[in-house]
Amino acid sequence: MVKRQELFVPAVITKAHTFDPGEFRKIELTLPHEFEVQGKTYPIHDRMRPGTAFLAKPMGVRTTRFRRRMYTRSNCAFTAARALETIINDTHHEKADTSPWWQTEEVEKLHQIGGTIDVRVDFDDATSELVVYENSYQVEPTNLRLEVDADWSAMRILAIAFSTGITPFLSHLRYMSAFNFGRATQQSGVQFILVVSVRHPRQLMDHQELLDLAHRFPENFRYHPVLTREWPDSWNFGRGRIIRMEKTEGGEEQVNLSPLLGLVTDISQFHVRMCGNASARDQLVHGFHQTGNAPVSFRAEVW
Repeated sequence: MVKRQELFVPAVITKAHTFDPGEFRKIELTLPHEFEVQGKTYPIHDRMRPGTAFLAKPMGVRTTRFRRRMYTRSNCAFTAARALETIINDTHHEKADTSPWWQTEEVEKLHQIGGTIDVRVDFDDATSELVVYENSYQVEPTNLRLEVDADWSAMRILAIAFSTGITPFLSHLRYMSAFNFGRATQQSGVQFILVVSVRHPRQLMDHQELLDLAHRFPENFRYHPVLTREWPDSWNFGRGRIIRMEKTEGGEEQVNLSPLLGLVTDISQFHVRMCGNASARDQLVHGFHQTGNAPVSFRAEVW
């Protein structure tokens, strides 16, 4: 048996699609079927649960060193084994390192020549194989790991995504659609509503795929894209912020959830899942308390 150790395997960059130049890019890293360790070849298996993240080592544009970074997966192992897709944005933070690197021409060139990025795998001693590492192995309030199939298939879920926060929910939807949204002979399956908030049309990620999915499964999936800063005259979906901070006559801050409640009037009957920044999460939770619209459950992943 191979001694336990942290192991990284080169994964080929098989996709580098730009949504918004210099801002948002979809990346796919494909691991080989097998890998040799200490003279023995082991198969690589992909068991990642939707909503979890893998660990990779991209280059840092500022430090010019390979850095360890977690990336939430946007596809699912069930339909795309070993092809780890994610959506990466440039954070524009002063000390940002890997996030701007992913937006560079260097990544495009690596994609063209079949370049690789190291991705972590773990040994499974019970089966003598390698498995793709994932960042969480149980459902918790601070992650978006999808519940077991018997649970999610009977739930009403409202997913709220800010910017690239759509990533884990794309994984959820691709998994759910592969299982017909949990529909069986005597049950209606999951009800899943996705509200996505981005600044302008160029930042809508996999927009047409989501429209098509809503058309195919109208009883199980609803999609509400919202643009906050710029939209065409023909835009027939949401406009402006879905969560708004306002001041009362007394000067106190108050959360206005009316735009969100206009999209989903019965939030108190849903399990709410959110992915975005910490401020948006705090405002959303505060708004639930102020309006008396506490959901059945609430889980959020923030950055």
